[in-house]
Amino acid sequence: MSSIRNAFWAMGFCLVLAACGGGGSSGNGGQAAQSSTPGPGTGGGGNPGGPSLGTGNVLPIRVDTSLAPSGSGYAPNLPVATVTVCLHGTTQCAIVSDVLVDTGSVGLRLTSSALGALASALPEQKDSGGNVLGECYPFADGRYFWGPVASADIKLAGEVASNVPMMIDGTPGGFPAAPSACGITLADAPSVIGANGILGVANLVEDCPACTSNASKDIYYFCNTTTGTCTSTAVTASAQVQNPVALLPQDNNGVIVELPGISAAGQASVDGSLVFGIGTQSNNTFSATSVLGYDASLFISTSYNGQVLAESYVDSGSNGLFFADSSITQCAGGTKWYCPTATLALTATAFGNAGATTPVNMSFMVANENALASTRASAFNNLAATGSGATFDWGLPFFFGRNVYFAIAGRTAPGGTAPYVAF
Repeated sequence: MSSIRNAFWAMGFCLVLAACGGGGSSGNGGQAAQSSTPGPGTGGGGNPGGPSLGTGNVLPIRVDTSLAPSGSGYAPNLPVATVTVCLHGTTQCAIVSDVLVDTGSVGLRLTSSALGALASALPEQKDSGGNVLGECYPFADGRYFWGPVASADIKLAGEVASNVPMMIDGTPGGFPAAPSACGITLADAPSVIGANGILGVANLVEDCPACTSNASKDIYYFCNTTTGTCTSTAVTASAQVQNPVALLPQDNNGVIVELPGISAAGQASVDGSLVFGIGTQSNNTFSATSVLGYDASLFISTSYNGQVLAESYVDSGSNGLFFADSSITQCAGGTKWYCPTATLALTATAFGNAGATTPVNMSFMVANENALASTRASAFNNLAATGSGATFDWGLPFFFGRNVYFAIAGRTAPGGTAPYVAF
């Protein structure tokens, strides 16, 4: 959307929302990561050995190979979790595994196939004329999400956000087809997406602040289900897809992504945590030594190779580090991954665009992606690819060995004025 980034994952090089940012890439000759077909909305489907539901304010996350197609490809650096979605106030629920944990987008978006029968049961957002609110969620390569905005109780570990607007990716119950402005390919199945959906926990409450006053963004639409026509519309903040963490009864001022350090050779699987709240309980105390203030568009700046990249960000939904450097050899095949002959030790300097702006020296490694892909491991701290000129995307490799804090705008949190990223 116009005022925030929305990042995605391994579907093709730098698969990003058309509006403003994020990264993703598929390795080993451009193969895309995929999840297995989900079940009927009761068992979550896709990864029976995946992360558990969690307890309290801690949602387990895992980076592993479960999303790779059987016998081919690999799925690098995809952190996934399991969420529970229920019809408000009932026990009619779907447990959905293989949901990408994304600090670069806002809101829960699940495929209708992952939700099963619940997809048609959840109440849709409507205007006074009975038209159903839909959302178009486009990506730069022509793929897009499309489907109704519905309300549900969202359980994350032991905490529940009640009656939260979320997006159903797909057209359950005869929902109208997507407007032509959305894109080229509807990504409404795990085989196309690479996951059963995304859990967006970025630093905002709603996903498109600019849409509250602008109907021409081609993001939100009111649809007449009888005629099948959809019209772009402005939408009040409370009716938009919401960050479920911001609507938890407690621990609602941000999140901490906790992943252990790994070796340069990669690792078959990594277990970590998504912790809700910052400084609200004994297990989420603020201990970061570096705080970088995000601006209104959720950007920081990175100084690299003598250039200041003012549209940089820290994003768990990007499976590599993405930055432009013509001196680093790219892999053959047009995948845009970097393939230096020897692993590179590089440095950059990051600083906030608002609030806390003290520069932070950042060291990172760039390895040969072909060599990493040959291991068929799933977690790498040195995977990188070329990116756009104004951006340094600090993707999942940055997270290994760190606790990374994301404070939600408008909320009080230790460490400084939100929104910020800290580590």
